[in-house]
Amino acid sequence: MPAAERTLEEDVITLCRLAQDAGDLAMSYLHKGGAEAWNKTGGSPVTEADLAVNRLCAAALKTARPEYGWLSEETLDDPAARQKSRVWVVDPIDGTKAYMRGDPDWCIGLAIVEDGEAVAGVIYAPALGQFYQARRGEGARRNGEILRTSTRAVEAGTRLITNEGLVTHPSWREPWPDVHLARPKPNSTLLRLALVAAGEWDAVLVLAEKADWDLAAGAVLVTEAGGQATTHAGERLVFNQAIPAQRSILASGNALHPLLVRRTEYVPIPDPQARAAVKAAPEKTEPRKMASKDKTGKQLLHIVFGGELKDVTGVEFEDLSKIDFVGAFPNYQDAYDAWKAAAQRTVDHAETRYFILHAHRLLDPATGDTHNV
Repeated sequence: MPAAERTLEEDVITLCRLAQDAGDLAMSYLHKGGAEAWNKTGGSPVTEADLAVNRLCAAALKTARPEYGWLSEETLDDPAARQKSRVWVVDPIDGTKAYMRGDPDWCIGLAIVEDGEAVAGVIYAPALGQFYQARRGEGARRNGEILRTSTRAVEAGTRLITNEGLVTHPSWREPWPDVHLARPKPNSTLLRLALVAAGEWDAVLVLAEKADWDLAAGAVLVTEAGGQATTHAGERLVFNQAIPAQRSILASGNALHPLLVRRTEYVPIPDPQARAAVKAAPEKTEPRKMASKDKTGKQLLHIVFGGELKDVTGVEFEDLSKIDFVGAFPNYQDAYDAWKAAAQRTVDHAETRYFILHAHRLLDPATGDTHNV
């Protein structure tokens, strides 16, 4: 066995042990009555259990392979830290909403990405008693049993996990045939992919951006079970890019996959990597456009704020009452640093944007006076 494969085999053993420990830790909060929860920037929920599991995984994996990169939903993204050939990809609790409700459809998701390809993955759903694992060239298993995707070769009758209204939407060029939808569908994207790998469902389709940690462990399960996991346009999933996300996900058995690609490939969904070039330019130029302080040493008012946009090509907010005000800063450099930290937390929320407001003039309503700043 080549050294790289032997190392990968050892890494999967590490992931399996860690997944069990992480599952036990997450379950311990439920046994105590539930974990404290709050909303992250962008509106998605997080619990103290998510963060505790993340700390456990970070300590174990960074100690086991300090030379690997690190990417996790609950760790602020550091692109420099994941510029490695192999990267740990972690979703501490995928399906947090289900976890908070006490539903069993949540899991621990752990994966290894090598040069952009998901080469190993472990998914553990402790409340369901299901343990999935896969490694490049070694197949996929659930609780030790070999998995195979379905052999369905026609669209009619497809067992499909997707949004309820997707197949009945009037904008399709060609109406969908009768399909069987998952009602309700699992909150966890990783578990949806695992069910396709197991052949219990024929396909999963998400026509929206998904983060790498939502997909990596499930993608290797599907491919090792004999299926395909791509974007809706049939594009290969390349993980650990500048923006660690995919434009969409379509996973199914080999025979069904090209039929679903043909049906969905024309749907216009932005490539998240297009944002990388937009974000790179300001980092190189904007901090030099405006001085940290003016020549007189006066403070300049910079306000960092953000929220969900109605249209990512514009600047109109969906709900002004939900604007997130990060803070006010006396100079551009401080504001820029705060903006960058806030923006990095929105990688899995394409509609959420943060901005820097540089106030040039203030109005005093009491006097009607204006003040230049």
